[in-house]
Amino acid sequence: MAVIGLDHVSILVSDAEKAYAFYHKVLGLTTLPRPNLGFPGYWLDLNDGRSLHLMQLPNPYSGAEKPAHGGRDMHFALRVDDLAWHAEQLEQLQIPFTRSKSGRKALFFRDLDGNAVELFEP
Repeated sequence: MAVIGLDHVSILVSDAEKAYAFYHKVLGLTTLPRPNLGFPGYWLDLNDGRSLHLMQLPNPYSGAEKPAHGGRDMHFALRVDDLAWHAEQLEQLQIPFTRSKSGRKALFFRDLDGNAVELFEP
């Protein structure tokens, strides 16, 4: 028996509707079917059989001080095929981001709830 891959990433959000609108607008993510789990949320399609789960639940980390650079915080990373295009989109939407400190083709931004997201071009 062995681990065969990553299935999904779950993040806490304060407003599932606003979080979905953000991820749809910024990254073009669309919804997947989601069972009734007893709390609001969305499952978003990452286009490779994996998904991002938005869970509207109390966040035990709200109010915690976060580093300015998302790469030095808890985050999830998404592979993209054109990092420059995504950087332009973030600039147009006036969403602040930082570039990777290691020199890799990567950038980091935060969603409406302060969750750090990495976009990485392999």
